[in-house]
Amino acid sequence: MESQSFSNHVRVHPVYHYLAVPVSLALVLASLINLILYFSLGGVILFINMIILHLAIFLARDYAKKNQDRIIRAELRLRYFQLTGKRLEEIENHFVIGQLLALRFASDDELLELIQNPETSKKKPEDIKHQIIQWNADLMRV
Repeated sequence: MESQSFSNHVRVHPVYHYLAVPVSLALVLASLINLILYFSLGGVILFINMIILHLAIFLARDYAKKNQDRIIRAELRLRYFQLTGKRLEEIENHFVIGQLLALRFASDDELLELIQNPETSKKKPEDIKHQIIQWNADLMRV
């Protein structure tokens, strides 16, 4: 398997991105067209159900990603404590969650350097990822 870097770290889940989302969106559009052409109570119920289905697909992934963000933050706290003997929570409030998620890709040396650099907290997560030289792969992202 190819090593992970900024250029290939984005995770695409084919079933979600190429099947579930497009099909649920097509069903919403088809039920809307059906509702417009053949207005009925059944058409309204079908349209509402398709919207709920589409939202459920998005929410399922969103909840999984939020849970994984919490896990990554906990792993980063543990890693920082192992490297420094200090709690990350003391300086964590200087970063938004996206920045912390980006920092997980940094090697141990780079992680400490980035966290201690006050400029890091002003950067976008993508800029932090670009700055990382020794990429620490995260191959289990949802």
